[in-house]
Amino acid sequence: MPRLRVTTAWRASYDPALRVCTGETVTPGRKDTENPGWQWVENTDRLGGWIPEAILKGTRITTGFDTIELTVAPGDTVACITSRAGWYWCRDVSGREGWLPATHLSRL
Repeated sequence: MPRLRVTTAWRASYDPALRVCTGETVTPGRKDTENPGWQWVENTDRLGGWIPEAILKGTRITTGFDTIELTVAPGDTVACITSRAGWYWCRDVSGREGWLPATHLSRL
């Protein structure tokens, strides 16, 4: 797992975060113009979040996904676990996991 340093603070956007499961039906919304490859969806409870367009086929989720984000400060270090469309799924030093934008991180 590559280690990354936070260059710019990031505050988690969702509370609560949206978690979708494979096969779940959602209501698709707009596509993200600032972060290409992401699309807004809402579940049946009207809880919304941004998901990768690649995991949406029509109104069905093809791969489970969690929209949780981390809150971090400049100088924090995180471990990158995976990435999608300009965002990294990271683990911080306390063991919390969530998404961070690549634009806020640099390699150690």
